[in-house]
Amino acid sequence: MYKVDVSPDPKEVAAIEARRNREKDRQSRFFNVRTRVMGVDVKALNSQVEERKLREATEQRKEAAYGTYQMQYDLVAQMLEKEQAERTRRLARKVQEFREQKQQLKNRQEFDFWDPGRFCMEFPGRFGDSDPYYGPASLQCFAGKDLDRAACLKMQQEQFKYRLERQLQEQRQVKVDEKCSGRII
Repeated sequence: MYKVDVSPDPKEVAAIEARRNREKDRQSRFFNVRTRVMGVDVKALNSQVEERKLREATEQRKEAAYGTYQMQYDLVAQMLEKEQAERTRRLARKVQEFREQKQQLKNRQEFDFWDPGRFCMEFPGRFGDSDPYYGPASLQCFAGKDLDRAACLKMQQEQFKYRLERQLQEQRQVKVDEKCSGRII
């Protein structure tokens, strides 16, 4: 019924033998009082400490290398910023020189944003209805546009003063009449 004379698989035999050897090594380490201190594997801990020290040393070397690279890059960035600032200053100086040489106030013909009323004060749109400079198609005469506006305003103010004085005089006369009528009665 059972086949007893069958030889086992050589891979299985090797795996079982390796497990037995590992267990023997573990037991010899565990039960050996000299190498065991309170159940802790000192060799394994020491190897871990060594590995950690090596790792930290390599990280410190890397950080030091990054630090030197960072300092170099910072210096390069500062130099580039200074160079850019110098370029900007040179360009601003050239623009200012150009403005002083080529764009003088006496040669200016465009609209001045800082003094928008300058052209209004210099020349009127037209001098009159019979201005020979403008032809009939130039559309210089618009409805509601008055060239003599200042004179009209002055005349309106004089009329306002005259009417106000007249009203005040009439009110005084009414008061005087009331007083006189009160005396008669």
